[in-house]
Amino acid sequence: MADKSVTDNDELKGDNQNRPLTWQQVKALASIKATAERPAGFPSRDPLSFYVQSRPGTEVAPAFEVEYLSPGEYGVGVSRLRVRLPDAVVSHISGRRSHHLDLPSREKKAHPTARVNSYRPPWLDATFIPTTLPRPQLPRIFARERKVRPLYVGPDDRRQILTDTSYPWLCTGKIFTSDGTAGSGVLVGDRLVLTARHVVPWTSIGAGSWWMKFIPAYFDGREPFGSSYVSDVVNYGTDDTEYNLSHDYAVLRLYDPMGASLGYLGSTEFDDGWRNNDNFINIGYMSDIAGAQEPVWQRYWIEDDYEDDDGQTLETEASLNSGASGGPFFAWFDNGSQIRLIGAVTGETKFDGDVDNSLAGGPNMVNLIDWGRANWPK
Repeated sequence: MADKSVTDNDELKGDNQNRPLTWQQVKALASIKATAERPAGFPSRDPLSFYVQSRPGTEVAPAFEVEYLSPGEYGVGVSRLRVRLPDAVVSHISGRRSHHLDLPSREKKAHPTARVNSYRPPWLDATFIPTTLPRPQLPRIFARERKVRPLYVGPDDRRQILTDTSYPWLCTGKIFTSDGTAGSGVLVGDRLVLTARHVVPWTSIGAGSWWMKFIPAYFDGREPFGSSYVSDVVNYGTDDTEYNLSHDYAVLRLYDPMGASLGYLGSTEFDDGWRNNDNFINIGYMSDIAGAQEPVWQRYWIEDDYEDDDGQTLETEASLNSGASGGPFFAWFDNGSQIRLIGAVTGETKFDGDVDNSLAGGPNMVNLIDWGRANWPK
């Protein structure tokens, strides 16, 4: 499948188009307005959508009831809604296949410098600085002499609640799994999501029955743009612990091509010259803020990077917590016409004795996304 690209600011490309924009450059960019009407199939607000199983050939005939409760007890008008489903049970759509890929040889890289493009549909506005709310001010414990598992929260905590649903902020979402776990993920193709490999429900997969559900821009139980179950999972994998840290990512194929309607991020391998630049954005769902029910936004830098067989482990002191796994770190390129992620959140790691958080990225991540676009097109 040919890569799509954001074209609105193409005329602004300059000599530094292969470097991420500084935050000062990002702030100077004007928001982009949609130039087309949303298509008929655009995902709509559908917070109560669910699937049911029934006997083959049986039509499900739900009964809908509304019960008005006493406002005196609750202080406000409250109604209880009931949907009765005779001869049917609420269910999930099962995944089909999970498989590992062999590592691509250096000679077979998809790109001389590994990167793929982002895509903003013309019917979506784009903003470069998102609208946010302050995070709840709760008592916090900062520790440098001990580990705070599975991710480290530091004293320079910049996280805020993300409320913006324009492009690209709506591309990140929450993932629920049949293992009873949850994580974060981001659209990277027409029907592709990138997440951490350890978010995949390996226990359920080993038992022969599994499911994963992706909800873009999930917020307090609401699905503002609908949701999709995952049909297939692909990743690299070995028994080498260090290798698995630098390759802790997976690409998910959605049953529904949500990226075609909502857009998606591109990706690139991280370059040493981008260290300590305060311009990388992270979004994820974290248990210590709103119980992982609201997306969290922050801007931070990458402190160091470590190479491992075309994989990368990236070090950051950005504050993260459980539920953030699989969330993207990304920046703007090409004077704002491209957005490329450099890695997915993995966990807490020691770097030369220093406890920080880590991302997994590198050329192999880019090539895995490229493989997904070629083999799981729209």
